[in-house]
Amino acid sequence: MLVLTDEDTLITREQLDSGFKERMKEQERQAVRALVTAKELSILAKGVELAKKLQEAASDMQEYASKTYVNNIKGGFEGKAADAAETYLTQTMQTPTLQSPIKN
Repeated sequence: MLVLTDEDTLITREQLDSGFKERMKEQERQAVRALVTAKELSILAKGVELAKKLQEAASDMQEYASKTYVNNIKGGFEGKAADAAETYLTQTMQTPTLQSPIKN
């Protein structure tokens, strides 16, 4: 079967089908790229949220170790050992570094 175009050139049915298939493939590629981009953005947003939660958890852990835990163990130590334990937990011990497994 032959089809005439605007320029009066002949195009076969196979050429039309081939062009249609190529346009459909390109449209599918664009749809896949859009889906991947949307998922990447969703994952990055979750990573930011998780990083905030981990920072809060690290602060809570530091707060617990420097105040609540110190008060709980005071009766178990005496003298310099009690002073050293309290100094370590309140001044020396640093806030833990909790890292998100989601990379940017």
